[in-house]
Amino acid sequence: MIRPRLLARLFGRANGFQKAQLSPWALQVRSGEAVAHLPLRRLDTATAERGRVWSRILVRGTSGGPLLGLYGLGRNAAARYRAEIEQARQDVARLCGLLAKHERRLSVLDDWLRRGEAGDHWVAQHAVDATLRHTEPLAPVLAVPAAAVTGDERVAAALSTVAAFRDAPSAFRARANEVFVAAELARFREFFDTAEKHPLTDAQRLAVITHEDNTRVIAGAGSGKTSVLAVKAAYLLKKGLCTPAQLLLVAFNKRAAKELGERAGALAGKAVEASTFHSLGLSIIGRATGRKPTLAKTAEDEKALRQHLRELIAEVVRDPEAGDYVREYFQSFFAPYKDEKEFNELGEYYDHLQAFDLRSLQDERLRSFAEVEIANFLFLNGVRYQYEAPYAVDLATAEHRQYQPDFYLPDHDIYIEHFGIGRDGRTAPYIDRERYHQEMAWKRAVHAEHGTTLIETYSYLKQEGCLTDVLKQELRDHGVALRPISNEQLLEVLTRTRQIDPFTELVATFLNHFKGNGCTLDGVRAQARQRGCDTKRLEAFLAVFEPVYLRYQRALAASGEVDFNDMIIEATRHVREGSYRSPATCILVDEFQDISAGRAALIKALADQDRAHRLFCVGDDWQAIYRFAGSDIALMRDFAKHFGFTETVTLGETFRFNDRIERVASRFVQRNPAQLPKTIRCATSARGPRIHIHRHLGGDHDPFLEALGAIASQAGSGSHDVLVLGRYHKALHGWAWDQARRQYPALRLAHSTVHAAKGTEADYVIVVGLIAGRYGFPSQIADDPLLEAVLSEPEAFPHSEERRLFYVALTRARHAVHLIADYVRPSAFVGEIAADRADVDAPARLEGATVYCPDCGTGLLLRRTGRHGDFYGCSHYPLCKHISGVCRRCDEGAFVRREGEGAYLCSNASCGHRERICPRCGTGRLTERQGRYGPFLGCTNFASGDCNYTTNIAPEPSR
Repeated sequence: MIRPRLLARLFGRANGFQKAQLSPWALQVRSGEAVAHLPLRRLDTATAERGRVWSRILVRGTSGGPLLGLYGLGRNAAARYRAEIEQARQDVARLCGLLAKHERRLSVLDDWLRRGEAGDHWVAQHAVDATLRHTEPLAPVLAVPAAAVTGDERVAAALSTVAAFRDAPSAFRARANEVFVAAELARFREFFDTAEKHPLTDAQRLAVITHEDNTRVIAGAGSGKTSVLAVKAAYLLKKGLCTPAQLLLVAFNKRAAKELGERAGALAGKAVEASTFHSLGLSIIGRATGRKPTLAKTAEDEKALRQHLRELIAEVVRDPEAGDYVREYFQSFFAPYKDEKEFNELGEYYDHLQAFDLRSLQDERLRSFAEVEIANFLFLNGVRYQYEAPYAVDLATAEHRQYQPDFYLPDHDIYIEHFGIGRDGRTAPYIDRERYHQEMAWKRAVHAEHGTTLIETYSYLKQEGCLTDVLKQELRDHGVALRPISNEQLLEVLTRTRQIDPFTELVATFLNHFKGNGCTLDGVRAQARQRGCDTKRLEAFLAVFEPVYLRYQRALAASGEVDFNDMIIEATRHVREGSYRSPATCILVDEFQDISAGRAALIKALADQDRAHRLFCVGDDWQAIYRFAGSDIALMRDFAKHFGFTETVTLGETFRFNDRIERVASRFVQRNPAQLPKTIRCATSARGPRIHIHRHLGGDHDPFLEALGAIASQAGSGSHDVLVLGRYHKALHGWAWDQARRQYPALRLAHSTVHAAKGTEADYVIVVGLIAGRYGFPSQIADDPLLEAVLSEPEAFPHSEERRLFYVALTRARHAVHLIADYVRPSAFVGEIAADRADVDAPARLEGATVYCPDCGTGLLLRRTGRHGDFYGCSHYPLCKHISGVCRRCDEGAFVRREGEGAYLCSNASCGHRERICPRCGTGRLTERQGRYGPFLGCTNFASGDCNYTTNIAPEPSR
């Protein structure tokens, strides 16, 4: 605030001047009743003049503006105020000069923003970012009121528009695109109504006109994603957003690419070509180098690749140096090791062993990892052995069967016992420690009493990695000479027992991910350490993998060929280095949920060549089912993290299946919380359950024909498609195909694995092979943990990919799905779905025939036939040797021991028959037999000679 001195006002020397207010943009002067407002942009000079007593400041405006006087000021105050006014004037002058310099820029910015808000075009994030950068030179001007730097209303309005954009660019983008969407939908209404057989849905239309830098379209099963891709391509061409040469359409196979290109071309009225990743990669390399590479036969023929790798592995086995690494791997690192003490139940441990089909090199099923390692060590060193051979002395009693030590070396008369204890004597949680140590003491006493030689090994030796070293020394101390078999003999054994096949499969899968993800051996080691993998086993595997890999690469180089991964990597390199310049500005990718890291890197490199690119990717993470082939679901889920700012559109309306199928399928797949949530709406509604469960009851009952009969009855007249799906090919074998075709000629039967059926549909679907087990659904074949060193992050939810695969199976049907579940071992997925009684037609007692093994806890009792007739044995056999009898009354259930009732009860709830536990041996059942003097009760262990207890039949109590 500038005021005259008090005495100046009293003596009238202020000439009416009362006060002046200096703001950064203007000077306001009050003299008497008049107030003068002078914007600093119109201030020309400010001079200070000294009088004999008082000083004054004279302010003159530009273009002969008014002369303002600030009178009655002190000498020092006048000089200070004048300097402040001059500084403020210069600051504003600089801003005015900056505005004049960038007036054209301001006009362009204003025009673009106004057109955006008017719905003229889609405002993409890169354009927002670029516009923000273009406003930077005007930033100082935009920070002050428009009136401070201009008196032109048009310029002031432009400044206000640009300033508002800078303050809230995201809000501007959202507002502008909302206007654009409404306008564009109206402009293209006729095209969207007629482009396909049926008018596009609102979501499909939104996906087509969304022209963001990166657009992720989450397309539910049967939601018309191919229609969206074809119409999107035509829309881009019709609107002139790109030319055919600037449009890159990518599909995952030739058939899909051909269909997509033809549909888009027909809609656009122009020739449109769609590519596969194969053709795209080869084309890039050809144009970058002038020579299109030759793709190796093994790149497109999985069988040929496996055969080639098998031959390379054979070369490595025969190699004197590398062959030793093969021996070490198959001796000690053949499967992922977990100690028994890491499991809470014996059955859990058996589940783990069976998941990796644990066998010795002589194709024996043994009871533990350590036992397999011992067996393999003995075999590889030419030491003949027998597994669990009866002890030389007969020790069987009525209570105990014959003693069978773990290993017997007949050429040396030596026994080996492996004891599952730690250095502190601890056993696994599910084992009675005291009893186990008593049995150990008994075995030692037996050998001492009968003068037989016993070598002992322990679980802690396996844990510490010195099991075979200790065993080797023990054998030498007992005079056993080690005569290692030749590498050629090892190869013959691996081939004969077919153990080379799963190893070849592991090498092939590891190789695919290793190359596809651009891994190095050091990088693999680092990732393994980060994820807590078994690094000792990894090193043993890499010692074999590396020479196989080097031979594989040399073979490609010698033939002048490339495999698919090399081709993708080389194409990506040419794009990144600029030796190939893509004309594409709009990139559309189908089935994005199944993309691998290598393919995604190529797409990103192509997109990054043009900052104004448009990447449009369609997929459904609920249907991501190719992780084993290299796909990385995280690329779909975390799309923006990998590709940048992303707009997501969900296609939530399905035209394939009805609401009853949808409810069950959607609830089922979304039990995995990692799946992207979405709501699926169905175009058709149905009455009553449309998912039906049939049980394989055994005997003459055929659930396959039963399901077909239900379909024929439900479908009515006319012909209908029926697609029979299995998790594996083997699940499709053994059904009455010929009889089905004769009995139901109106039903057009086809069959496929679920993987191969992706993208297909049928009126009705039958899913077979719904059994628990290695080749069941879900498959219990575990991925080898070695793959974690080259795969994307593992998924935490159990059977996450198998769950998505089952969802794919359910959603192939238009009208109904029929699930054929095993009677004794129904799939866990079937049990889960059966709980949804409102939408699923399931047997009342789906779990009725499932009986868990009382010994191991997780095995299932399965009906088998032996020398003495039918019996129930544990599914973990030979790991678990529990057996139960078949109920003679119903000939269906298994006898289950009930200690509290002193009896065995039939597992068939509709039977309820019981037989008493033998009081003498405590393991047999007292069953009715016929003797010379009539019926009596005898122990079932009589046939084996273990127990001859008999008793009279008690008379029925009087009623």
